[in-house]
Amino acid sequence: MTGVYGVHWTVEPTTSPQPWKHCSSCGDIRPFLSSGKIRLNANGRKLDAWLIYKCAACERTWKRPIAERLAVASISEADLQAMQRSDRFWVRVQEFDLASLKRYCDRIELHPEVSVAKTSMDSMLASWSAIVLTIDAPRPTGQRLDRLLASELKVSRSSLQSMHRAGGLQIEPASRTGLKKLVSGRLAVRFIASKLTEEHGMTLPGILFA
Repeated sequence: MTGVYGVHWTVEPTTSPQPWKHCSSCGDIRPFLSSGKIRLNANGRKLDAWLIYKCAACERTWKRPIAERLAVASISEADLQAMQRSDRFWVRVQEFDLASLKRYCDRIELHPEVSVAKTSMDSMLASWSAIVLTIDAPRPTGQRLDRLLASELKVSRSSLQSMHRAGGLQIEPASRTGLKKLVSGRLAVRFIASKLTEEHGMTLPGILFA
C-alpha cells in the first residue's frame, strides 16, 4: 500500500537577533546582545519601557525603547506584569520584532543556531509515494534550508541539491533561492519516492519518522 505521509518540524532560533550599533566606549560598530531585562520608568500616568542590550565587546548598555510616554491605562494588565517581571516569553517576542529593531540600527545579525521539535503526523507504512515535511519557523532565523535539512536528515547538501534537481525534493512554495532560502514562516518540503535514488528512498523515511 502506498500513500502520502506527513511530518512536522517546529524550528526555533536559540540566539536572539543581534543589532549592530556604534558603541561609544569601543569607538566602533559592535554587536549588542539582549540582556533579557526590561527597565521601566513611570511618570504620572505615562510609562517608558526599554529592553536592555549590552555591547558584546565591553558590555556597555543600550536601552532599546519598547514604550515611550505610553499611557498606563492603554497597557493591558498582562503586558504590564510581563514588563515588570521581564517575562522571558514576552521579552522574546520583543527581541524578534525586527520591524521595531530596524528603527534603531542598520544591521541585524540572525544566527543560524536553531532547535528543532519533530512530530510525525501519520504512522509510516512500508511503502510510500510521498512524504510532506512541514516546517514552521514562527520567528525569523539565520538558518538556510539546505543546512537545516542536511543536519537533521544526515545527508550532504550536494545530495539534497541532486534530489532537488531530479524532482525528488520539492519546496512549497517554490522560491528562486531554492534550498538556499532562509527558514522563516511556514514552508513544506515534499519528497517524491519515484524520483529518489533507491538508497534515499529507503533511508529517508526511517530518519524522518524516527
